[in-house]
Amino acid sequence: MVVMDTKQNLISTATELFLGKGYAAVGTTEICKTAGVNKGTFYHFFPSKSDLLIAAIDQYAEEFKASFSRIAELQVAPEEKLRKLFDVPMKANAAWRNEHGFAQGCLVGNMGLELASTDPSVQSAVVTAIDAWAREISPIVKELIEIGDPPKIDAETGANTVVGLLQAGLLLAKIYDDPQRILQMADIALGALASSPKTHVI
Repeated sequence: MVVMDTKQNLISTATELFLGKGYAAVGTTEICKTAGVNKGTFYHFFPSKSDLLIAAIDQYAEEFKASFSRIAELQVAPEEKLRKLFDVPMKANAAWRNEHGFAQGCLVGNMGLELASTDPSVQSAVVTAIDAWAREISPIVKELIEIGDPPKIDAETGANTVVGLLQAGLLLAKIYDDPQRILQMADIALGALASSPKTHVI
């Protein structure tokens, strides 16, 4: 459908530009020029650049959420599932680096750092994304709890710990321009979970 294709084109274009340059450095003129649309078309779909960013964050988050969900359903050991979670952003950053020449980090994390303190709507979108990822990761943490590795902890806290490690790895990947930095977080994930608060034992 042409209408949906145009809207998707704007979201995809904005995602690429925001990942590559950040939010403030990208204007609606550049988005429209890169997407091959006029500003009237832009504002038909999105009242503002911020609204387009939120749509981009939502789609980006959904793609990673689906990947995490597929990993949770794999018939492999939970320790392997835990490590595979880190493969998802590592491969995304490696592919981006091959195409663009640098590691991009994470749209959710990047935009959270840039805008969460100044734009409540973006902050809400970032929180929603992070919480959604944690929910998909939680079953893997529960599996680890069931086999005693780590010792019994609160699964929600454990899932948030994993998301934090993912974001830490993505930040390091961006800073050092090295997607392999993400896998360093995978190497310490089990130890970090074992050190997580145990206030809500399942």
